[in-house]
Amino acid sequence: FLKYIDENRMIRKGDRVLMAVSGGIDSMVMAYLFTRSGSETGIAHCNFCLRGKESDKDEELVRKFAAGHGIPFFSKRFDTKVYAKNNKISIQMAARELRYGFFGEIMKKHGYNSTAIAHNLNDNIETLLINLTRGTGITGLTGMRPAGNNIIRPMLFATREAIENYCRKNKIRYREDKSNAETKYMRNKIRHLVIPVLRDINPSIEHTLNETAERLSGVNEIVSVFIDRLRGEIQTEREDNIILNVNLLRLYLDNPGILYELTKPFGITSPLLKDLKNIIAGRTGGKVLTDTHRIMKNRNELIISPHRCRD
Repeated sequence: FLKYIDENRMIRKGDRVLMAVSGGIDSMVMAYLFTRSGSETGIAHCNFCLRGKESDKDEELVRKFAAGHGIPFFSKRFDTKVYAKNNKISIQMAARELRYGFFGEIMKKHGYNSTAIAHNLNDNIETLLINLTRGTGITGLTGMRPAGNNIIRPMLFATREAIENYCRKNKIRYREDKSNAETKYMRNKIRHLVIPVLRDINPSIEHTLNETAERLSGVNEIVSVFIDRLRGEIQTEREDNIILNVNLLRLYLDNPGILYELTKPFGITSPLLKDLKNIIAGRTGGKVLTDTHRIMKNRNELIISPHRCRD
């Protein structure tokens, strides 16, 4: 745990760490490890009010743990379903937005340097497989970063099995979310149905995929340098719009990977790439609407402007 933190330079001397603790096994083990690390910490808990009394029991467990170890405790209740409905997003996305917004508020108000999230190695490869299933560029195959944007993931080295064994050995109390066993969500389908099949083929599948993601992360850095240089040649700004040079883009019509990486920041997804290529090769007036931007061709330019998607 401490070695992984040091290797990835997650915590500097004097840093104060806000731990995101749900009450589940991963975050409770992380909190326990931090109590033995000597770091100055606080605990943040989100009650999303999605499981009735079960959610309240989660909060109570975490509150008692914090009190028992003399750790500052911060909690907030959210009407997650209403937030999701009002913002027309999924429950999972709503919980994510609410969670990270709350962590940011606590960090700013109480002077924490980073928030520790208890993602583990299995979470990382599940994310990789989800991205691969949905379609992604190379960045989506690199997995989660150990640290970045004031978020640290000090459990990313540990498999779920190793965490469970450590939890039993040290008799750490935690709460089990029964929805984790359901397979109606994509992540749970991959966890319970896909990975066991892959493990039959390769018993070390978790470590194999994790090592692959690490290598792809290195390749992604090389690709990013190339794309940034190319973007500097092709892209300019005019008022509130971004302009792409069509004549230069045409050179890469046969390389969808480059087109994807260049236009990904504007909401282009794999299914929209074909439409984008048709616009680049077609006449003035063609356009593509993404979730975030409008891309329209005008002679030898692609004019990209932000917009709000309307129903």
